[in-house]
Amino acid sequence: MEDAIAQGAGLSLAKMSVAIGITSERHLHTNCTETIHVLQGQIKQRIGEKWISMSAGDTCLIPKDTSHQTRNIGPQTAVMMIAYSAGERVYIKDE
Repeated sequence: MEDAIAQGAGLSLAKMSVAIGITSERHLHTNCTETIHVLQGQIKQRIGEKWISMSAGDTCLIPKDTSHQTRNIGPQTAVMMIAYSAGERVYIKDE
């Protein structure tokens, strides 16, 4: 996913795929919220220090400045549609 979709836009969308057994890098966005909608598969979504289970049809909101990451816990590639409340996202790796 690109970090700068459209400078000055009020919204951006991305489609994200996570392979079986993979966990994305923990990170946060200082300038936007993130809404994740699971299209396919099963994931554990970390929001802050809490992990929630999600599957196809589930949606969650990640507030700005909140550390998060996605882990694929299912038997197939997980696919998510992600909406950001900004066109240009600030991405900060959080360890």
